[in-house]
Amino acid sequence: MKFIVIGLGNFGSSLSHRLTSLGHEVIGVDQKLEHAEKYKNQITHTMALDATNPEAIKQLPMKDVDAAIISIGEDEGAAIMTTALLKQMQVKRIICRVTSPLQKMVLETMNITEFVYPESSSAERLAFKLDLPGVINSFQVTEDYRLLEVAAPSRYIGSRISDLDLGKRYELVLVTIMKDVVEKNVFGNNKTAHKVMGIISPDTVLVEGDILLLFGAPVNLESFIES
Repeated sequence: MKFIVIGLGNFGSSLSHRLTSLGHEVIGVDQKLEHAEKYKNQITHTMALDATNPEAIKQLPMKDVDAAIISIGEDEGAAIMTTALLKQMQVKRIICRVTSPLQKMVLETMNITEFVYPESSSAERLAFKLDLPGVINSFQVTEDYRLLEVAAPSRYIGSRISDLDLGKRYELVLVTIMKDVVEKNVFGNNKTAHKVMGIISPDTVLVEGDILLLFGAPVNLESFIES
């Protein structure tokens, strides 16, 4: 897969390096030439340009990427301006790092729905999410185990939970199932939230749109998603 990461501070550089190590093609972008030079041997490609400049940002191959991640942290205005330009360019998937509730509210008015927060584990979690199709979020519980939110694979739609045989086949535990519900934000725009279904019966039948919260080792989670 191909990604563009705009902003090569601690978060952006960590994310870019992790995605590159997972075998993805990454273009790391930063306004500072020294940042682009610093990480050029750790990231597939690096570029130094001002992403708030409408002409400069046109140099980036936005139509060819699977997602653009805006990881500008210290300048919220620059992050918002860059997001606006990417929306104008009709980038199909935009993920924004946010540092304040106000910044998130402004981005929500632009119909941005994917956010990441500047926690120490966020870059690793986002890399895991981007690496595996269908992953919505992941949480590292210990060095050996994760909690994973993943869209129910299409091959299991219409199946009962007991038919999945998650424990025996994949050594996974289904914690619960969540469903997306549409709510209004403070600006009256629609936003999606998760509704937790509680304890799940073995006779529960999976339907389109179900989100599974799974617990297990990363290798087993990957096996479940990719098999």
